[in-house]
Amino acid sequence: MAGAGRLLKDSEKIVFGEFWTAKQRQGHSIHHTVSYRASFKPELPSFFMKEFLKKKNRVVYDPFGGRGTTAIQANIEGHVAVHNDIHPLSIFLASARQYVPKLEDLEKKLNSLDLDKEVEDDPFDINLLPFFHPRTLREIKNLKKYMAEDFSVEMKFISLIALSRLHGHSTGFFSVYTFPQVSIPPEAQAKNNIKRGQTPDYRPIKPRIYQKMKRDLAMPIPPFYHEFSKNNLYSLNSANSVPNLDSESVDLIVTSPPFLDKVDYEGDNWLRHWFLDIRKSKDRKLSIFSNLNDWNEFIRSTLKESARVLKKGAYMVMEVGEVKKGNSILYLDEDVVRMAEGTGLTWNKTYVHTQSFTKLSNCWQVSNNEKGTNSNRCVVLRKVL
Repeated sequence: MAGAGRLLKDSEKIVFGEFWTAKQRQGHSIHHTVSYRASFKPELPSFFMKEFLKKKNRVVYDPFGGRGTTAIQANIEGHVAVHNDIHPLSIFLASARQYVPKLEDLEKKLNSLDLDKEVEDDPFDINLLPFFHPRTLREIKNLKKYMAEDFSVEMKFISLIALSRLHGHSTGFFSVYTFPQVSIPPEAQAKNNIKRGQTPDYRPIKPRIYQKMKRDLAMPIPPFYHEFSKNNLYSLNSANSVPNLDSESVDLIVTSPPFLDKVDYEGDNWLRHWFLDIRKSKDRKLSIFSNLNDWNEFIRSTLKESARVLKKGAYMVMEVGEVKKGNSILYLDEDVVRMAEGTGLTWNKTYVHTQSFTKLSNCWQVSNNEKGTNSNRCVVLRKVL
């Protein structure tokens, strides 16, 4: 049972402190191009890269890649990244920033697109019209056509920016007022429109894409970024089986697995899936567990696979949280330590980074020891020499 081994809390291997800033958006602006639920701050992987990598051009791996925070930070700090995730959306979010074009090239590409052409009606449009004005929807559908035909790095980056502007709670988004990170059901949006007395207004998408690109590229990309990012690997696999990653090829792992039934990645992203033409797949089973034993077994198998790809003596950092289940608090870092036994990894240390809640956490009504985490609990494991 999680929390049963309280002696871990008394261990000298548990280190408490504020190891990186708790402030919002302190990392490079390219990290914040697109939002993604349950992602950690770039300062977290940056801290551990500085802690455990003494030379540049190392290989940094994230088996639960999410929106690509570890991969992008690795490239920023002069390392090659391996980004793995079972969710195709995650692969797009990370790989779209493998190469970051110049703003002038992006503006030229954007201006060349004719987004006002007539498009065919689609039965699925009924799900989209609670969010978008018909003319805005026409522009989005025309952009989708260009995305299907143009595979340039400029087009891919524009697609990423458009994805980030798809729906949200300000006039900078394509949609009428709605939640920015979660695609709520069309029926719920229709009810919200009535409640708020709102109707989707026409919002031309080109100027919104350009303004977002301009903000995100205001901070220069490090001059060596592409020297390392060109060698990145993007892998679409479950974290416990990554056959395209060689054994003993990784210098550092920094990752955060999904917690216990906290996020519905499929349902929360249905609008983004439509935009990117990501189809549902019965073979794609995202790692969401409501049962602690099942979660533990999945973590054990992931740790075994991670031990396989790590170089001898290299480190793995797994960030987990404390989760409320019923009346109990589950300290998942203790479970990770136990699951590591017999995998080829040994427990080195646990960093408990304490912090105040962010605006986003407050938006989700997360408070101390409820519904999520009030600290980053980073378990450091080392591959046996």
